[in-house]
Amino acid sequence: MGEIDISAPFQSVVDAVSLFGEGIFSGEKTAIKKPKPHSVERVVAKETKLHLAQNELNKLKEQLINADTTKAQTIVELEMAKLIVEDLTQKLKTHNVLKDIAIMATESAKYQAKQFEETRNSESEGNDVDLGTARVQYTTAVTELYAAKQVLRKIWEEHNASVEAKDLATEQEAKAENFANVNMERSGELSKEIAILQELIQQDKQKQSYKARPEESAKKLLALKRSLNPEVNKNLETQLVGIISEIEALQKEMEKSKGFRSRFCEDHYYDAKESLVETLKIELENTKREHLEMKERETGTESTAGNLHVKLRKAKSELEEAFAEEAKLSGVSDEMISTIYQLSLESESAKHEVEETKRNTEELKKEAEVAKIELEAAETKLKVALNEAEEVKAAAARALNQISMLSEKINAACSPTSEPSAQITISRVEFEKVAAAIAQVETVRASDEEALKKLEASQKEIEDMKTANHEALKKAEIAEAAKKAVEGELRRWRDREQNKAVEAASQVLAETEKTFESSLQNYQIRKYKSAEEALET
Repeated sequence: MGEIDISAPFQSVVDAVSLFGEGIFSGEKTAIKKPKPHSVERVVAKETKLHLAQNELNKLKEQLINADTTKAQTIVELEMAKLIVEDLTQKLKTHNVLKDIAIMATESAKYQAKQFEETRNSESEGNDVDLGTARVQYTTAVTELYAAKQVLRKIWEEHNASVEAKDLATEQEAKAENFANVNMERSGELSKEIAILQELIQQDKQKQSYKARPEESAKKLLALKRSLNPEVNKNLETQLVGIISEIEALQKEMEKSKGFRSRFCEDHYYDAKESLVETLKIELENTKREHLEMKERETGTESTAGNLHVKLRKAKSELEEAFAEEAKLSGVSDEMISTIYQLSLESESAKHEVEETKRNTEELKKEAEVAKIELEAAETKLKVALNEAEEVKAAAARALNQISMLSEKINAACSPTSEPSAQITISRVEFEKVAAAIAQVETVRASDEEALKKLEASQKEIEDMKTANHEALKKAEIAEAAKKAVEGELRRWRDREQNKAVEAASQVLAETEKTFESSLQNYQIRKYKSAEEALET
């Protein structure tokens, strides 16, 4: 029989025993454990759960991206709304002043319309047609005013709708933020669950690998059993018995060395004890010295700690002041936003009032043109009345000539030689002519007086209309000039106020930043110094 090489599978018998156990020599068959079939199903189920969780996580990520996009859109809309509010604030003060001007102009226009209607009512029956046209114009103006009010109401409704849309946008933004936060929390929970599932899957894989190892070792063991001969096993047993005897001999030698070591230790114990006492004395003195130094340092650190505590209180007070200033600034900003909103509403109302004043001025201009036309008609009537008066004067002159001629005839008929008691006798025809001439002269005088009265009344009416027209034009010019002046002044005032507000806000922000940075730097320096002192101690 040839020699068998046993160095390849293991190096010693002890290794073989520890590797294969006592079952090799006892002849017992190792039970091969087969993996349970339901562990694979468990892994598959967990992998499916992981896949579903990943799909749900992807869906939540998409929802989170959509929420971010909606949030960005709402932020852009809010920025646009803020810009619109700023534009409206710039036009605010001008509209407030124009509001007062519009109210004054409307009151003056109403007064002029009332006065014009009274003057129309005081005219003669011949001017009823003009009064009717004026009433028609007045009714058309009233209808136009009603239509303008309807348009104003629609604009106001649109403004309210825009405000509601803005509120809805803010609510949607808040909902989007809440939804995003919920999605973030849900995604975090899902990521945690996915991590747990991955860990469980890894553990199952490790368990399967651990379960597979005994099978491999059992297979290797069977292969080794088949490769080894019984003679080799006997040789191994003999070698094992020899090794055990050697181990017992080594144990005996170790017990002998322990006794020798104990004697050697007793000899050196006394010397070590004395040297240890000396070293302990030296260490005691060093510890006393260090204790005194530590006390001194403690006193110093207590003083520095007190100083640091005072500085910390100062820093806390400075931080509280900075936070209070920041809260004040936020309150001021909220008040500014509310005032800007109110100013925007007032600016819209002032816009409509300015439009109404423009319409009223246009109506006054139209009425002035109508008054001019009526004035021209009155002037033509005055010319006709003057012509009639001239004709009446001519008729009166003719009648006076006739009367003078009749009187001359009467004087010629009466001789100077006649008796004073004699009666003048004229024919009936001549008497009737004289009576008719006298009546004609009286009628001419009466018509002349009436014509003069009408002429004076028409002249007075023309003068009144001229003055009213002149006053209306003057008021319109004054309103236009005041409007331009107010717009320029308000533009300058707005620029000044904006510059002042910007400067004040920048100063306040700079001061708050400086105070906060200085307090923060002081706090950091103090903290660093305290840390250095603590490290030194």
